[in-house]
Amino acid sequence: MLLSFFIPAALTFAAGVILSDTHNFTVKRYEIESDKVRKNVRFLQISDLHGMNYGPANQKLVAAVKRLKPDFVLMTGDIMSAKELGKSIPDTVDTAERLIRDISADFPVYFALGNHEQRVKWRPEIFDFSYEDMMKRFMDAGAVILDNSSVIRYEGIGIYGFSLEKEHYLKTKKIKPADGFLNRALGNRSRSCYNILLAHDPEFAEIYAAWNPDLILSGHYHGGVARLPLLGGMISPKFRPFPKYSGGRYKVKDSDMIVSCGLGMHTIHLRFNNPGELVCIDLRKKTEIGKE
Repeated sequence: MLLSFFIPAALTFAAGVILSDTHNFTVKRYEIESDKVRKNVRFLQISDLHGMNYGPANQKLVAAVKRLKPDFVLMTGDIMSAKELGKSIPDTVDTAERLIRDISADFPVYFALGNHEQRVKWRPEIFDFSYEDMMKRFMDAGAVILDNSSVIRYEGIGIYGFSLEKEHYLKTKKIKPADGFLNRALGNRSRSCYNILLAHDPEFAEIYAAWNPDLILSGHYHGGVARLPLLGGMISPKFRPFPKYSGGRYKVKDSDMIVSCGLGMHTIHLRFNNPGELVCIDLRKKTEIGKE
């Protein structure tokens, strides 16, 4: 008798959570202190949108960005979706371009590549649009593209965008970047700046940390699709159970790392106990922590 009541109730509850988490996002806040920055800075991380719209033309997402009043916005890849069920989906490029344009009207936008943006470069013959045209649209909309390149901001912050090669995203095997790969791709990090590394896939966190960035920002795992208490995200894009870095804040060697649970979905179109996530990071001078 009890089972006949609790099982339908549990299924109804789970369905409600999935429905809510699949169509809503939260603001996830972090605070970091450093003696390297010249002033207090707030920045946002947008990751793995995959062409998702929160309201018409992403009005809810853009409104949330404006309310938070960041100094700049960092996009850590997969803002569009390259393919779904074998079909090219160029409308997600339209969504990404519009979001960049709407945000960059008020705030600088720095864009690092995910595997979906790069897939258009790796397999141009299977898409209805070219990688070069897509990047031009994003740049014309206001994004600074960081494809194994960097910028130094006046606050004393270096922002580096790292692009993994195709073989590192293979689902069938784990191929690590070679020793010294980041140095060859990005050069030496600035020793006088607070350095942020935008690296889409968190799987190689230890290799990123060997380059000694102060902060690593990643995404890619979509929070593990479903999140369980104590265990975290359930599955990675390579279909590995309970990945080590599925979402949240971590310490990897001497580097802080924040892995966004992302805002959209791909392949597995649901979220459980894992709503979309707009990440807000307050980077403060060490002496400012705890004064408010």
